[in-house]
Amino acid sequence: MKIYTAFALVCLLGACHNKKNSRSADKDTIKAKPVKQSEKSATLLHTDTLQFIHFEGNFDYWYGVFLDARKDTVQLVVNDAVPAKLKNKLVEVKWFTDSLSEAGDNGTKYAAKRLKVIRQVNGALFSAPVTEEKVVGDVKDLPEIKANADQTGIAERPTDEKEYYLVETGTRGEDNFSRLFMFRVYVYPKYEIKFYDPAGDTEMSLDEWRNKKQ
Repeated sequence: MKIYTAFALVCLLGACHNKKNSRSADKDTIKAKPVKQSEKSATLLHTDTLQFIHFEGNFDYWYGVFLDARKDTVQLVVNDAVPAKLKNKLVEVKWFTDSLSEAGDNGTKYAAKRLKVIRQVNGALFSAPVTEEKVVGDVKDLPEIKANADQTGIAERPTDEKEYYLVETGTRGEDNFSRLFMFRVYVYPKYEIKFYDPAGDTEMSLDEWRNKKQ
């Protein structure tokens, strides 16, 4: 009888020990704290002072094109068009590194800088903007215009959709204007004068135009 009593006591102590361990495990699990949102790594914002040059909306992602102090080109992905009033202005931008998907390439990802905040600031521009006086003067100085036209003027100005001036040349009579040639003067990505044919809505470089005339 004493043997059975001792055996029962051992079993009871073992069961109590297992129950205690189970409760301890449960207690440890409950104590595990979820990671707070504030403890997660926040998006790292970078701040730069840049000169806004151009808005590019013709690709899968929209871009703002800027110059930095070294006159290097900086592209930032944007959600909305950068206001045209900021063109050739000094701005402070805050941006972060984003992950973008390559269109039509099985979801391939690549890193890009995305604009978060932009505001105009005071300061000297990194690169002098192209003026209308320069555009008109450069077209006037073309040999073909010097010899044949007495008037040169801007017909259209750059917009968010096009980065060129449309310049018209010709001769002015007493009551009429006779058009001679038209040119597109690009200010981005590089300054360039191109001959424009309004009849075919085509353009060509000045060298191509001159060779074609020969």
